[in-house]
Amino acid sequence: MSKELPIDQLFKELDENIGNSQFKKAIRVCNKILNVNAADVEAFHCKLICLMQLSHYQEAIDFLKTPEQQETYSFERIYCLYALNRYQDSVNELNKLKQKSNKILELEAQVYYKLENFSKTISIYESLLSQPGYSDSMEFITNLCAVYIDAGKNKECQELINKNKSLQNKAYEFAFNSSCFLIAKGDVKGAESQLKLAKKVCVDSLKKDGFTDEEIQDELVSIDVQIAYCQQMLGGSTESALKLYEEVIEKKQQDSATMVATNNSVCLKSSTHEHKELVNYLDQLKTIFEFEIKLNSNQKKQVNLNVCYLLLQLKRVQQCEDQIKLIKSKSQSLYNSMSEEFALIEATALTKEKKWKEAEDLLNKVSGKSLKAQVMLAQIHLQEGDIKKSLGVLESLDATFRNKPAVIATMVALYEKTGDVDKATQSIDNLIKSFDAKKTKSDSDEETVINLLKVSGNFKMKHHKYKEAAEMYDRVLKLNKNDLIALPNYIIATSHFDPTLAQKYETQLPTLSKLENKVDIDLVEKYGLSWESKIKGATVKPKSTHKKKKSTKPKKEYTTELDPERWLPKWQRAAARSARTNKGGKGQKKGDSLLKGPQGISSTAQASQLFTSGTTTTTTTNTTPQKQDKARNAHKKKGGKKGGH
Repeated sequence: MSKELPIDQLFKELDENIGNSQFKKAIRVCNKILNVNAADVEAFHCKLICLMQLSHYQEAIDFLKTPEQQETYSFERIYCLYALNRYQDSVNELNKLKQKSNKILELEAQVYYKLENFSKTISIYESLLSQPGYSDSMEFITNLCAVYIDAGKNKECQELINKNKSLQNKAYEFAFNSSCFLIAKGDVKGAESQLKLAKKVCVDSLKKDGFTDEEIQDELVSIDVQIAYCQQMLGGSTESALKLYEEVIEKKQQDSATMVATNNSVCLKSSTHEHKELVNYLDQLKTIFEFEIKLNSNQKKQVNLNVCYLLLQLKRVQQCEDQIKLIKSKSQSLYNSMSEEFALIEATALTKEKKWKEAEDLLNKVSGKSLKAQVMLAQIHLQEGDIKKSLGVLESLDATFRNKPAVIATMVALYEKTGDVDKATQSIDNLIKSFDAKKTKSDSDEETVINLLKVSGNFKMKHHKYKEAAEMYDRVLKLNKNDLIALPNYIIATSHFDPTLAQKYETQLPTLSKLENKVDIDLVEKYGLSWESKIKGATVKPKSTHKKKKSTKPKKEYTTELDPERWLPKWQRAAARSARTNKGGKGQKKGDSLLKGPQGISSTAQASQLFTSGTTTTTTTNTTPQKQDKARNAHKKKGGKKGGH
């Protein structure tokens, strides 16, 4: 009896410590019990759980020394490996088990989820879903929803959400996952509303459970980061998004949500070109690598790419290349998943060093599979001035991409540059035909077709294809007979080959009073008469006001004899006296003084009237304004070297 009493008291003390979450004290009590009875199963298991509660996972693994203990406590051992991010070791241990309980199957599903083997995870979850209790479990449904989203199984995910809509007002994790599904579908606005609901449910439920405000704020981190992401994607609230990111970063939780917030905030701010700021952003991104294990492969990919992009912005080409090599050495699978992006980054780095040929060779290796690589290759050919090669790349694009308006616009501009107007026209017409071929058209498709018809009409007018241009405008007028862009252009086009038709439609033009406040100036500038070449007046190059530097070399007729009158004022010199004697001036013929007006200004018109009698002359007025000599400044006040007068 004397031996049993202390053990009973120790178990009572152990129970109190566990109830108060005092796990360190509980371990000490377990050690006392095991010292008395090393084979006590309850004390052994209790110590193992306490070590796990304190996150001493490696110590817990080491505590299971014998094969028998490892087999008995296989779940605990595998969980510790999972918690230490040793996922492959966890899989190896799971494969050794002959029988698996539901608890172990749930853990196995989590391990495969971390390894991003989503098909295996879904297979396990769906097998459990048919068993009692799982279809009503909020935690299980939430986890299954997350796997469906990551696996891209939108149909299954939508069905699961529809069946469990009531959970969105009870479990904030499920509401959060529902918002992630909306983001995956592209409904960012709907996702933002769903996240606000998740935030409200989170605050209400945690307050009810007795959590402190600080603990609640810590739990809201993931939701806040996702709300900020939605605001960032919507574009209208980038400042509030940045504020949310900064608030999350300041908490320094060092979890995946904080890492994502750091990455996204850098993306928002890195549009600056300030070298010092870019260096700071680069340092912020590099801190994420310390906790890289907490990120999934897609998150790792984005962070690594952003580091490379920043290095390129900072013109640290060698460091960028070293970073790519480092990624390849650390994780071949990660490198392979980013091979296309890395090829583009390396090609960009080569172009910065003017290594065009090497950049082309690199892009040619991936261009067959990558649209981005092909477009970049076309751009490099343009930078080299080889328009034909650039067009060749664009023409080789898959029809799905080749018929995109932006690509067609580029091709049309390049065809026009090479003088191949027919191909340019054909490209626009083919794009219009692709829209016409659609069985069902949205409102935006209809609007796009109308705009394309106007663009096609303008292009054809520009190249004097008036009949074809008229056909384009006619199609627009059939859809809207009062189109104020198409109607005048149609009249102008038809006037070149059918003036009668042009006059007929001319009567349909509205009066200026009706047009008041109805004309869209931007549209007129975009489509109206854009084909017409503006005739610019001959620009007369103004005479340079820069005075020619006086030559220091003496003239050929230069004599070394000095002028004896050089000391006299000019008016007293012999040359000046002879000029005063001949009042007509130097080189003036006798009788030319008759051409002097009352103020001494020659007037040939007056002279012709004096010597002409009985005849009338008709003068033709020249309507072209003649160039007027620039008035001279009497006094120049600008600084600088003074010239002689």
